[in-house]
Amino acid sequence: LTAGVVALGIAAGATGAERPTLSRALKMAASSLVVIAAIVVVARLGDVTAYAVLVVVALSLSWIGDLALSYAARRAFVVGLVAFALAHVAYIAAFATLGATNGIMLAVGAIGMSLVGVVTLRWLAPHRPDELAWPITAYVVIIGVMVAAAFGTIGTDAPAVIPIAATLFAASDILVARNQFVAPGMINRVVGLPMYFLAQALFVASLV
Repeated sequence: LTAGVVALGIAAGATGAERPTLSRALKMAASSLVVIAAIVVVARLGDVTAYAVLVVVALSLSWIGDLALSYAARRAFVVGLVAFALAHVAYIAAFATLGATNGIMLAVGAIGMSLVGVVTLRWLAPHRPDELAWPITAYVVIIGVMVAAAFGTIGTDAPAVIPIAATLFAASDILVARNQFVAPGMINRVVGLPMYFLAQALFVASLV
């Protein structure tokens, strides 16, 4: 699964500008594989947990976000932003169901993501449209909380891949923002999409 979705992500990124329809098909194939894999894993679990259900919800919302962001229109970008924000809320809720939290690592994650968030917002400010200031700020806050919550699982009985997946997800979003507002180019997609799909595949792995 991981190798397949990462390869599809690379292919989607490489064809994005020249062949958008093909790129969309490749991207949605990868996104669909992730959701289907998660559903199959959950269906095979003897005891379906709240964590598993919430991860599937998050992946499904991400699927909607993937579809929206495969179009260039501003409205599609906003729809994608909202879908991914809700996906992060679902991930936060999923991590919360795991119970134990490492307070020190949670604080480290919160401080680190606060700094990353401030730097990212200042970096984007001269480039993004004024009407997207609040939506983007809200999104940066939500994904920061998601990553911090993921760091809070370090040292507990939670799957070790969670903070790795969350960090990769956040890093891929920075490349999405760079491509959308700062410096559009294939490198953003070729690096960002595989990173994103690797993150999602790791979240599926956390269900096992």
